[in-house]
Amino acid sequence: MEKKFHDILHTEDVHGLVLLSVEGEVLFKSFKVGHSPERDRLSWKMIIASLTDFDEMNLVYDRGRLYIRNTGNGYLIVSMDIEAKIALVKLSCDIVMPELKKGKRSKGFKRFFGKK
Repeated sequence: MEKKFHDILHTEDVHGLVLLSVEGEVLFKSFKVGHSPERDRLSWKMIIASLTDFDEMNLVYDRGRLYIRNTGNGYLIVSMDIEAKIALVKLSCDIVMPELKKGKRSKGFKRFFGKK
């Protein structure tokens, strides 16, 4: 899975990322040394519980930024500095999204007319 997220993880000013299931279970996690989310005592389940229906979200706070993408069957959370090139991070996420959505199955006409 590390190979799948290589471009995102090696973007300048990106600290790391977490891939979560809809229940908040950590499916994959990779952070640079000194940027571990345990240091900040983040509760992934609390973050997931506070999220509503969305495709992407950009949360800016005093020490950095979280970019969150709804994968359809979970959430991709990228932690970075405020100065990070968000357009490059979004583009890298766009490239990975089809692989992350593979597990999602639609029924009936929803697959033709439903949300991406």
